[in-house]
Amino acid sequence: MTLLPRSLLISSTFLLLSACASTPDPAVVCSAEWIAPRAEKAVTRIEKRAKSSFRTLSKVSKTWAAGKTPGPIQMFSLSRAIRGLEKELTQGQGIKDLKTVAKTCNDPEIISDSMRDLLKRQGVSDRLIGQIEGSPIYEGIISSLSEPEPVAANR
Repeated sequence: MTLLPRSLLISSTFLLLSACASTPDPAVVCSAEWIAPRAEKAVTRIEKRAKSSFRTLSKVSKTWAAGKTPGPIQMFSLSRAIRGLEKELTQGQGIKDLKTVAKTCNDPEIISDSMRDLLKRQGVSDRLIGQIEGSPIYEGIISSLSEPEPVAANR
């Protein structure tokens, strides 16, 4: 074997080993200073992608807060907004990032707290937030954090 291929092989091996050694320890990493910027970045990504859904949720919650029942057009808009929000909360990169932070720290409340803060910032009423948090879709997202990842069989 020549010197160059041998050096590449050895340096590649050291790089792989050092990457394994630098995996963060959740006990050390999961401080408020570490979690806050990552959670905020993920929530900002969700906020940008679902801006129109949040606007509709805010309008409908103001109607309910005024003691009125939303009309058929508002209910249709609410239905579309919820579907858009569902898509973002199941497939969007922001929720994936938030799940990663929550799984790293073994704390599913990071997601629920971050989402509650986001909805409040967007002007969604506590009543509507309660309905969202009670929905099967939202509960499924939160409960998926406590389920173990499926293990693929090696063949």
